[in-house]
Amino acid sequence: MENPFFSVRFRGYDRSQVDRAVARIRKAMEVGTPPHPDSLTNLGFQMTMRGYDVREVDDYFDDIARSLRHGSG
Repeated sequence: MENPFFSVRFRGYDRSQVDRAVARIRKAMEVGTPPHPDSLTNLGFQMTMRGYDVREVDDYFDDIARSLRHGSG
């Protein structure tokens, strides 16, 4: 699982929340217990000033969920 890069926007997802979620998923996958794909939708990130680009973050988690569903995670 590669390290994601997300653009910072005037308003976007809280960066620390997103970073923690990425770290949790990475750790889970490293120890062989990947999350259920459905748990990667609607993660409830708060909106904040100078946050991560919403579309990029959503696309990233959608891609991970899709990979897990198709067994290529």
